[in-house]
Amino acid sequence: MKIHKLHIKGFKSVADLTLENVSPFLVLAGANGSGKSNITDALAFLGDVVKQGATQARTRFGGFAQIHCFKYRKEQRTTMQFALALELDGAVYDYHLTLRTLDAAPQIDETLRVNGQKIINRPANGELHVRLGSASAIQVLPDYPKDMTALMLLGSLPLYEFLTNIKVFRIDPLAAKEPSRATTDASELDEYGRNVASVLSRLEAEPEFREQVQEWLELIVPGMESISTETQRLDSSTVITFKEAGTKTRFPAKLVSDGTLYVLCMLTAVLSRAERRGITLIEEPERGIHPKAIGELVQLMRENASAEHPIFLTTHSESIVRQLNTAELYLVSKVDGKTKVSPAELAGVDKTQIPLDTAWLANLFDGGLPW
Repeated sequence: MKIHKLHIKGFKSVADLTLENVSPFLVLAGANGSGKSNITDALAFLGDVVKQGATQARTRFGGFAQIHCFKYRKEQRTTMQFALALELDGAVYDYHLTLRTLDAAPQIDETLRVNGQKIINRPANGELHVRLGSASAIQVLPDYPKDMTALMLLGSLPLYEFLTNIKVFRIDPLAAKEPSRATTDASELDEYGRNVASVLSRLEAEPEFREQVQEWLELIVPGMESISTETQRLDSSTVITFKEAGTKTRFPAKLVSDGTLYVLCMLTAVLSRAERRGITLIEEPERGIHPKAIGELVQLMRENASAEHPIFLTTHSESIVRQLNTAELYLVSKVDGKTKVSPAELAGVDKTQIPLDTAWLANLFDGGLPW
């Protein structure tokens, strides 16, 4: 099962982007500055708008100057559009969201159909019509705040959970090595992995999660026998400790490689979120990791990706591209300041005849090169 359609228009360099029949595991490959991160940020911004409203989301992302598409002029410059069509729990959702006057008081236009039935209808400058229950009639809410989504009223819908659980990870291994304070939020891994010790401490109580992390870490980091967390007596902070083959004592996170912490954070992010609806977005997962280990990491993400929990990566590494299937690879480039994305499948490259990384570096995909 795939996401049938994803459309983004007017966010930073993403002037007008449409992806169709998207693989649940997807990799955006291209040079620095091509706009890969702008695509992931656009999805995160969409999630914030659905959850908190357009005004708060705009503030959290740095204001209008930091999110608008400078390639557009006049009204287009202050308008942003998103559309998503996908299946969740056997139902087909078709959701369209338009944000207007983003430079002033934002206003939202919105429509939602579920299995063809109209649930939300909110045309430009019009009243909100919404069906609040599966058996209820359409209600008119004329005074509903113009910058808040109507989907916010439908929190029990799988689509709401899916869109409000979009998370971008830009792991900082140095920050991840630091102890977590006793007051650190351990509910989920933060964007940079700074609270990984606290999150692991909480999740260690789940045998399945603990075993999965251990198995994958041993596979990706040879010689790593076990990991655990400990609470420090002096300040009640939480630290991660490791044991390698051939050593008698455990040693702290500060003595392991950045790559090992990077892998641990990605394992925690993917495995802790795999059973939840939402999109997991990971920036440049190859950093500090041996090319041979990257194949195992890609397989981990592929196995844990689904239509209800897609996993998208950004990369400019041939080691990642080498491990992909053609349907999983999208090439990102920038043309006249606008981010363009092209499915690798369109190039007709046969992976059995030529490795994808070789085809990529030879420009057989006609764009999206890593430099």
